[in-house]
Amino acid sequence: MATVIQQRKLDKAFNHLDADRSGYVEEQDLTDLGLRLLANFGVTHEDPKARRIADGFSTFWVALAEALDADGDRRLSPQEYADGMIDAFAQGDGAFDRHFRPGAIAVLELADTDDDGFVNPAEFAVMQRAFGTPEDEIGFAFDQLDTDRDGRLSVDEMIVAVEQFYIGADENAVGNWFFGRY
Repeated sequence: MATVIQQRKLDKAFNHLDADRSGYVEEQDLTDLGLRLLANFGVTHEDPKARRIADGFSTFWVALAEALDADGDRRLSPQEYADGMIDAFAQGDGAFDRHFRPGAIAVLELADTDDDGFVNPAEFAVMQRAFGTPEDEIGFAFDQLDTDRDGRLSVDEMIVAVEQFYIGADENAVGNWFFGRY
């Protein structure tokens, strides 16, 4: 059962994934999100980063559908998503690492446009826009995540923040702010 904070974050995440605003998350939504990310960063389909996005999102969709699609209709309602996300990925059995992490890392590596292992505020903003984060929340989110105030986020620290956002229960976790206020 999700805490109140987890539920708020899951609602925000669901809205990010429901790219066509149909009220359901479907495989095409993840494809569309991937295409939007690639377009925002100006990456072509031939780029190896594009293949990692496609593979990571495909892995994630298969895991989502298998774990969360209670009625078998190949789409996730907000309730199915909320009911299943914590149970499927936060149980400590490695499901997050196996199914969610590859797509998250692919997105973060895509955002690291100069391949220096860090995402700067401009790169972070491009990524956030693809997810539909409101402009006034992007800088706030970056500032919350940049705990050492060096003006950049390592891909490694960002993956921890992603996990904290999607499945974390700690009310004080920095990752709660990954997509701005929840």
